[in-house]
Amino acid sequence: MKSYYKGLIILVLVILALYIPYRFTYAWFTAPSGCLKCHEVKAYHESWEKYPHKNIDCRNCHETRGPFRRLDTTFRGLKDLSNHIKGDYLAIKAVYYDANCINCHTGDYKPESQAPLMPKNHAKIIKNGDGCNNCHRDTGHKNGLGVEAKFEND
Repeated sequence: MKSYYKGLIILVLVILALYIPYRFTYAWFTAPSGCLKCHEVKAYHESWEKYPHKNIDCRNCHETRGPFRRLDTTFRGLKDLSNHIKGDYLAIKAVYYDANCINCHTGDYKPESQAPLMPKNHAKIIKNGDGCNNCHRDTGHKNGLGVEAKFEND
């Protein structure tokens, strides 16, 4: 019986030893200041500071919801970090989730209660499969900054 408790205590300590640093690094890297650690997103961060969503954390748009959201974000972040180290900046893709827009703008996402409610005609648009980004392309921050800069240099 004693070895059972000893094994259980060791297991709990190992889990805590892994989980606590994971949570600290996750919070550090996924905050807006953490996003700035890669030079590819500086222009997006600067434009985000000028747009209506400037008081909303990056994760509110770029992280899926659900019990495994942190793992999903972590794995996407590790993939982006690998591409960053290799210098393959075109492979780094920021994703956003329409469900996050809908939850905020229908009042279902409680941390963001200041969001204006979505107009009623948007339900039909969403049911047709059109994403929020189709019309509201530059809502969170200006999109396509890298592409525009590339064409401006020509």
